[in-house]
Amino acid sequence: MNEQQLETTNEISLIDLFKILRKNLLLIIAFTFAFAVFATVYAYVIADPTYKSNADVMVQVQTDVAVEGAYDYTTAQKLLATIAELMKKDVVLIEVINELGLEMTASQIRNGLTVTSSTTSYFINISYISDDVTETRDVVNGVIDAAIDIANNNPAFSAIKDKITRTSNAGLGVYESPNKPLYIVIGIILGGIVGVGIALLKELFNNTFQTKDQLENYFGIQVLGVIPEFEVREVK
Repeated sequence: MNEQQLETTNEISLIDLFKILRKNLLLIIAFTFAFAVFATVYAYVIADPTYKSNADVMVQVQTDVAVEGAYDYTTAQKLLATIAELMKKDVVLIEVINELGLEMTASQIRNGLTVTSSTTSYFINISYISDDVTETRDVVNGVIDAAIDIANNNPAFSAIKDKITRTSNAGLGVYESPNKPLYIVIGIILGGIVGVGIALLKELFNNTFQTKDQLENYFGIQVLGVIPEFEVREVK
């Protein structure tokens, strides 16, 4: 019975929570600062920066070369997914590797390559992310060149012959990641959460009596007096 009463009196109110946080303020600040410093060091020193370059191609199906604007837009729309998938295939990526002399596998290039198409346009966007600012540009342009060459000259892909048109050239990659300010903000938030969590755990495992009500309820006795907290100031 006494233990149940003690548990009841040990419930933490908002005021108690505020007191706990205030009492452990230095601990919380220390963890917040430590996590913020680690996040800053990771973002600016440890993490390798990556860069991204991209370019577009257009899928066009011309029905009559003698008539300007004679295009089959329905067929072009159906070929978008096929051509986008071709650009991620080994047959294209291996040609890029050989042309650029890269010491990479097709799978490694594919991991950084993104090819997207839309159901509302006839454009395909090709982008590549790498830690080499020049490599991003070369791979994107290489993928487009290889896809066009294979589509136009490989009999196995005659269905898409002369249907891929380059509309832009990739430039040098631009900075992509890490997002340094975001890393720092996340570090501050995590540090604060960890600091508050440790402060609450300290209070949870604190089995000492905090108030006279806890003493009275647990031992069934009446407390005659309580010495309040006070600071002793040195007299100079």
